Amino acid sequence: MNAETLGLERRDGRNMLVVAGIVTLVVAATAEGPVGARVVAGAIVGAVAAAVFVASTLLINRYKPDGW
Repeated sequence: MNAETLGLERRDGRNMLVVAGIVTLVVAATAEGPVGARVVAGAIVGAVAAAVFVASTLLINRYKPDGW
């Protein structure tokens, strides 16, 4: 199964990476604790943000009106 089968476009993948990257950096910069823990926390939250982005994009693409 590939991205086109799911209904994702190339720009959706790019946007997902941008969102996940920004969230990862913000969490890593603002978390408290040792640097390693901050990086791990940022990576985990960034991965969750990417998954939520993909799920919401799929739902939007599936249920949006035809004229959009």
